[in-house]
Amino acid sequence: MIAKKGPVVWALMIALTLTLSAWGAGQRRNQQQAPSALDQIGNQPQQKQQSVIQIATKEEGDAYNATIKETDPARKIGMSEEFISKFPSSDLVATAQMIRFVSYSQLQKHKEAVAAGEQAIDATVKLGEKLVAKADADSKLTEKEKNDVKKKDKNAIFIDKSSPVFQQFMSNADRQILAIYKQIIQEYQALADMPKAFEWGEKAIGYKPDDVDTLATVAYLMAERPPANDAEMQKQMKTAEEHVNQAITELPTYLTSPDAKGVDQAGLTSQLHYTLGLVYLRQKRLGSSQQEFMTALKSKPDDPITYYRLGLAYVQDMKNDQAMDAFAKSAFLKGVSEQPARDNLKALYVMKNKSEQGIDDFIQTAGKKIGQ
Repeated sequence: MIAKKGPVVWALMIALTLTLSAWGAGQRRNQQQAPSALDQIGNQPQQKQQSVIQIATKEEGDAYNATIKETDPARKIGMSEEFISKFPSSDLVATAQMIRFVSYSQLQKHKEAVAAGEQAIDATVKLGEKLVAKADADSKLTEKEKNDVKKKDKNAIFIDKSSPVFQQFMSNADRQILAIYKQIIQEYQALADMPKAFEWGEKAIGYKPDDVDTLATVAYLMAERPPANDAEMQKQMKTAEEHVNQAITELPTYLTSPDAKGVDQAGLTSQLHYTLGLVYLRQKRLGSSQQEFMTALKSKPDDPITYYRLGLAYVQDMKNDQAMDAFAKSAFLKGVSEQPARDNLKALYVMKNKSEQGIDDFIQTAGKKIGQ
């Protein structure tokens, strides 16, 4: 147990090291995500979409395909904007807007990316409404009326809302809209505007309330980036707790779905319990925090940040020996948490042993127990 001087040391350690650098926190989350859904945005060749959307002219189709084949993001933006200006009524305007969005993001022009993302969402929603209206109109046509239309325009298409092709197209559009929401969150992160990032996180959750990745991302950011004001922090932690608990509830279903293909399942499971542990730590629910961090480590036993935060939970709970072990394991695993873990371990170790002698051996011994 910490003696009378202990609480002073404890307070200094918590004040100095509870929050890791923004870079380190971002790295941790990014390393455990599946490939971005934006990788698929705006890269569907015109011929693969043609069974649902109408290409008015060869010039329009050629311009679109030339745009998606361009590899330079700056040129891609210019070509997309030219396409939108030249073919404002095209069914491909939504995709052109998404190409602009992705390209601005690649160029790290974050403000422009946010604006383009909002335009892409709006254009995609309007395209969906247009296609549904056309499908409703087409469903009322007789075969004779359809043949008459075909005589006038051999390239005319008719949309059946119940067809697998249409349903897949609309499902893909829905995924793309959600991907834009998620990327806008990242753009606001890059702009260091966390209130806006959280605002768009709530919009994304509102759009698809059961999306585990969105719930996990927003909860994680809220836990990692608390406001300075205590009342605001508690309010934010309550929201984060609700989101991460919902994600944990939805997780078993998500992991068996096609959406989870390629996802690091152990990493995601660990991430959710880590986030909940961090929420509890900020709420001073120390026993629950320790339990969640330990659960996270069962799925990912080599995560230095989880050990680091577990050490902080133990310190605040006056469990110094357990804290030393957790900090030592974090230091052993290195990474962004290595130095603060070493600093905290040193303070506790010297308090217990009156000297730093043997601290490196202590770290090595703790490290060898990882995963046991």
